[in-house]
Amino acid sequence: MNLPLPKYLATLVSSPQPVKHTWDAGDDMVALGNETPAMLKNLGALSFRAVLGLEAALGEWMVARFAHLTKDPTADLVNDAVWAASIDYRYLKRDALDFPDASGPVEGPLRDFNGGSRDICEAYPDAEFGAVRYLIGSANLVKYVLPNSKEFQAWFKSVVQQLPALSKPAARQAGALDIQIVKQPPIGVSEAIFGTPLPREAYDPSFDIAAADPVALINAMLARIASRPNPYLYTPAELKAAGFPGTPYQYPA
Repeated sequence: MNLPLPKYLATLVSSPQPVKHTWDAGDDMVALGNETPAMLKNLGALSFRAVLGLEAALGEWMVARFAHLTKDPTADLVNDAVWAASIDYRYLKRDALDFPDASGPVEGPLRDFNGGSRDICEAYPDAEFGAVRYLIGSANLVKYVLPNSKEFQAWFKSVVQQLPALSKPAARQAGALDIQIVKQPPIGVSEAIFGTPLPREAYDPSFDIAAADPVALINAMLARIASRPNPYLYTPAELKAAGFPGTPYQYPA
């Protein structure tokens, strides 16, 4: 992994578990699960930037779960790209997020998760509430592939509870909404509605984010991401050639 492994994933990587889940016809739909009113309410309280960041954090659970079973770097590269996009969406090569079909209980779930990340990234720039619905599927998929999901569920609950206060406005307020959730028109698509950019540490419940320098943390993350070639991200040279203002992979740009 290019980014340092979060402490909460250390046990998952150091104690590899064999595959116990199945991945036969129809299992992918079972794994993605169903959305519930409670999940829609809780995840709808996240900003769109927090939705992207949480997708990347969930992707790290997927990478850690299968680290001893595959050497394919695709999922790790996609996670880096989504982390970067959560800070500045212009970094992302959205059209490059195209993944071949895959089968089996390892490559199948990883491919489906990458596909979910692509779908969230496609919904994001239009502030579509569908991004939240795809995030629910990603969370359910992580839970499905873990032999024991107790630690994951505790982490997920803690993160979802703390993110709304760190990055506003909520997706259900900012985006094109399900009329059954909020009976008001969208605010409209502008940079302000995507929420405050958050460092990766904001997704670690054990980290004291209130005492940290978020800009320094964001720039440290972006520097590490930019140090590795990534087919899903524009290079600094490509961004500058396209007229990117400021310094690529530095926040604020």
